[in-house]
Amino acid sequence: MLDQLNIYGMTKLEASIERIKQIEPRGGSWYLAFSGGKDSCVIKALCDMAGVKYDAHYRITTVDPPELIRFIKKNHPDVSMDFPRDKDGKVITMWNLIPKKKMPPTRIVRYCCQYLKEDGGEGRDKITGVRWDESNRRRKARSGLEIPQTSKLTDRRKGLDPDNMDEDMVRFCMQSKGFILNPIIDWTTDEVWEFINRYNIPYCELYDQGFKRLGCIGCPMANKKERLKQFERYPKIKEAYIRAFDRMLLQRKKKPTEWKTGEEVYKWWLSK
Repeated sequence: MLDQLNIYGMTKLEASIERIKQIEPRGGSWYLAFSGGKDSCVIKALCDMAGVKYDAHYRITTVDPPELIRFIKKNHPDVSMDFPRDKDGKVITMWNLIPKKKMPPTRIVRYCCQYLKEDGGEGRDKITGVRWDESNRRRKARSGLEIPQTSKLTDRRKGLDPDNMDEDMVRFCMQSKGFILNPIIDWTTDEVWEFINRYNIPYCELYDQGFKRLGCIGCPMANKKERLKQFERYPKIKEAYIRAFDRMLLQRKKKPTEWKTGEEVYKWWLSK
């Protein structure tokens, strides 16, 4: 739990705050990747406790639950709501991305995350709420990431120097050309809720309605049952996907496919 002491005589909560304090981000301010989920809310509160400078950014994916958007605007008005854009400055949405890629996003080819979530803050040092406990995939993921050879870490407390930090806690991202700090990477989900309840941190209402994780509606990383439940709740998003699949098929005219309509693509996509 959060009050349990580690080998350096610090609680897990104290250690996470110290992880944030000990790094000096380039420019003197963190780029805080804020999704509106429980982990992001914890990270933002920890940055406030640590007294560090940051600017928080939410990436508008166009497929997040409307309740989540309302929660962010009401409880975190300081968070910048950013539209992803291409090199020409054109706004990227799920609905124009699918036809451009000429295929639905899948578990293996999750281009949607790259364009809609992971871009942003290029050249900045980022802080995120990524946790091992949230997903085995995240613990094993290494794509586009390298262990930092040179960092701006300051050894402010014994045992918190770069050589003793887990490689997943501080990494260098080739894509964004900046360091990424994950100060709660070793927190369990129970510890996240322990922190939220202890400090009365506001969180999105969807968690009280049975949602265990918040994110893109129809995400291919969710199972079929979860996705069906989402589309029953948000039928307009389902319709938007089908229209995007119809436009995708128009872009694939030179590549014959067994799919004839966006509805057929949707059924295949849901089953996979």
